[in-house]
Amino acid sequence: MEVHGEPFSRGFAHGVLLYDEMQKIMKTFPYIVKTDFKVSFDSYLSTCRDIIYPVVMKKYPEFYQEIRGMSMGFASKGLSITPSYLIAWNALLSMYSYYKNNRTYRCSAFIATGDATSDGKIVMAHNTHASFIVGQTQNVIIYVSPEKGIPFVMQSAPGFIASGTDWFICSSGIMGCETTISGINYLPKFGEPYFCRIRQAMQYGKTLDEYVNIMLDNNAGDYACSWLLGDIHTNEIMLFEIGKKKHAIQRTKNGLYYGMNSAMDFELRSTETNDKSFFNLETSSGARNFRLNQLLHETYYGKLDTRIAKTIMADHYDVFLHKKKMSSRTICKHSELDRGNQPFGCTDGKVVDANMAKNLKFEGRFGSCCGREFMVKKHIKKYPKFNTMSDILEDLPTHAWTMIQK
Repeated sequence: MEVHGEPFSRGFAHGVLLYDEMQKIMKTFPYIVKTDFKVSFDSYLSTCRDIIYPVVMKKYPEFYQEIRGMSMGFASKGLSITPSYLIAWNALLSMYSYYKNNRTYRCSAFIATGDATSDGKIVMAHNTHASFIVGQTQNVIIYVSPEKGIPFVMQSAPGFIASGTDWFICSSGIMGCETTISGINYLPKFGEPYFCRIRQAMQYGKTLDEYVNIMLDNNAGDYACSWLLGDIHTNEIMLFEIGKKKHAIQRTKNGLYYGMNSAMDFELRSTETNDKSFFNLETSSGARNFRLNQLLHETYYGKLDTRIAKTIMADHYDVFLHKKKMSSRTICKHSELDRGNQPFGCTDGKVVDANMAKNLKFEGRFGSCCGREFMVKKHIKKYPKFNTMSDILEDLPTHAWTMIQK
């Protein structure tokens, strides 16, 4: 979908256009909070109203007006949702660290340029790893043409002002994605929440340096990430890892970076996380670390393009078992087929190159990156312990790779 204009108007359009999808959020959002945070939904809303709402309203008045517009847009269709509710929804990923829930093994990704790619230009790829209940909400592609600032496209969810899966391409020439850093050992200190800072960067950041400055300014430490960013005008890419007090930056015009939920920077990993999985092939991040390094540096270095990127994002080789087997250790993650059979894993795939990015286009696939379907009734029949999800969880059928464009 596309929204444009001044803040309230584009928010209102968002609310009208995503009315049906937002009704689903109102059903799944309380379930996610109760299940993942172990607190009542009212308590969660109250906490966000105390620590997040005032910051958004005072420090980001433009985005607050956009959220107000969303609220009124939903209301025009008969759906009553307050701005404070929408801010609490936007803050969901920020609040995992607040509630000491470090189950953030989200995403595999890479970005490459120079002699790492087939044409010497930037190639970027990403797949989201999430509970299927969360993943099923992130099926919206939004083109935003603001009255002020830079037009951009992002994968997102109904009611979000930023991406949530953190996949975006901007008319400034900047493209970006991220993988979360797991096992953080601190509590965030709000601070300006990450979803406001990254939206500010997307809409107003014109260079990689500006992205760094915006993201570090009053950083809340609320969503530790390895950001993979590229500038098609300079052909430079950057790995920008940000925790709470520590951050690390690598930049190049000739090479590649990847992410798999462990901080690549040793100091950040050793001081701000409890992560011991970096070299452990039995773990998800450790196994994906090894496999991504193998595929990107040994198998496909110098050949990387969007076709190969799709192959890498759908890879099922389990390096711990030394064979192809869909599991929680593979780049295309399949926890639903692993020990515990939790409906969690890869819920999409996206690839883009510099030529696509010029026109705000990319290729995407919703559901498993490899195309495997997930059918709720079949899974619950086989594993009845997930019966409590039956009214929330949706099927993830097979979808083809599709070019996303205006």
